[in-house]
Amino acid sequence: MLTHVRSGGAMPRPIASSLADKPGHRASSQVRPDHPAGEQKLHHRAVELADMLRELTGADGGASEAELRSRGFTMAEIVEHLPSATLIVSESWVRRVDPPGDRVPDIVTKALAAASHNMPKTAGLDPEDEDIAAGAWRRYCTARAAWKLDPWVSQGERCLKLLEAFLSRLPLLERERNRVVYALAAQQKIEGRPAQ
Repeated sequence: MLTHVRSGGAMPRPIASSLADKPGHRASSQVRPDHPAGEQKLHHRAVELADMLRELTGADGGASEAELRSRGFTMAEIVEHLPSATLIVSESWVRRVDPPGDRVPDIVTKALAAASHNMPKTAGLDPEDEDIAAGAWRRYCTARAAWKLDPWVSQGERCLKLLEAFLSRLPLLERERNRVVYALAAQQKIEGRPAQ
């Protein structure tokens, strides 16, 4: 079924029956290359301004109008492109949220460095257990420093046992503890070889 619509004295045009009685719809063979509400081309100065905002925010914590003008933007460009530049920055901003505490690779790195002021901590460590763990960490660091001065087998075994005692205070799985201990054992094997 076809219906006819008159538009200001023009000839009546047929409308497909599927679109009849639906306000705002019309049949058209014209195809748009892009959707009108789709992604629009951004002005290159807006992109440059967004990059500058990102850089200044990372370095100084924010960007003032004077800083942007000193970086080569005119006042007219700032007024015109700032809304789209802030939109670009806000869409590309990624907030990284890590759980508190060290992960296993960080614990391995700290165990190999053995610095008494840089104790590995995990997310589930209680404050009262932290004091006990700190004492165990200091004993391990002392043994590791002694092993570095004089790498003999018994001293290396002592380091491994003290590291195991420290790691038992942290809320880690057994396989995670073993991974840290094996990394230390491998490092001691490399460091303990006589120079050739």
